[in-house]
Amino acid sequence: MAGDKHSGPGGDEDIILAVKGMPEEEFRKLARAVDRRRPTRSFSELDLEHELIEQYDVVRGLQTEVIRDDDTPANQRAQVANAVASTLQQLVKMQSDFYTAERFKRIEGMMIKAIQRLPKEAAEEFIREYEEAE
Repeated sequence: MAGDKHSGPGGDEDIILAVKGMPEEEFRKLARAVDRRRPTRSFSELDLEHELIEQYDVVRGLQTEVIRDDDTPANQRAQVANAVASTLQQLVKMQSDFYTAERFKRIEGMMIKAIQRLPKEAAEEFIREYEEAE
């Protein structure tokens, strides 16, 4: 179709073909470059999980380069290994925090359903005490 932004030179098909055969590391570099150009408008738009995983990929790539380079001093190798371990710890903590938050949401939903089955006076007393405890 003439004027279709998805076809012709520079369209989506050309972009897909250009990146399809790209080595993974080159593709990741391109993706990071695109992400850096895209402005974050608010904190809520910041995808912490994505950012942390991207950081992990960068550190792992650096670790691979350092391991292959026999001229890299042992202390620098250790620093890179520590960075990988630290990033993994942050990912594990984030996953655990997410699990805990999701679990609390489910518990809260169950609690709301249980409160709705209580007599009105008991439910109101619970809500009052709950709000005071916060």
